[in-house]
Amino acid sequence: MEKHRTDCCALAQISRVNDDTSIAELEYAIKRLTKEKHANTEVGVTTGNGQTAIFTIVSPGEDTLAKNLVKVGFAPVHQFERRVGYPQTGDLTMYIKNL
Repeated sequence: MEKHRTDCCALAQISRVNDDTSIAELEYAIKRLTKEKHANTEVGVTTGNGQTAIFTIVSPGEDTLAKNLVKVGFAPVHQFERRVGYPQTGDLTMYIKNL
């Protein structure tokens, strides 16, 4: 699991998650990122930490991941098509969580 900063300093993307990502791994990451959020108190300093919300994208068929994300407090907020060239087996879903 990896965290990626976005152009919005309050938002980060979580990647390298899939159906094999356990609830314990998700909970650990949420706890770590919440600590980072509270530890970052300097305005205008971009350390790469301090995000107040995280999101991830779930691919069609990643049903276990989707259920686990909801169990740890993520909410599905948007669906969109896969890129051209990928099998059109369903839409991608964005899940987001406030820390």
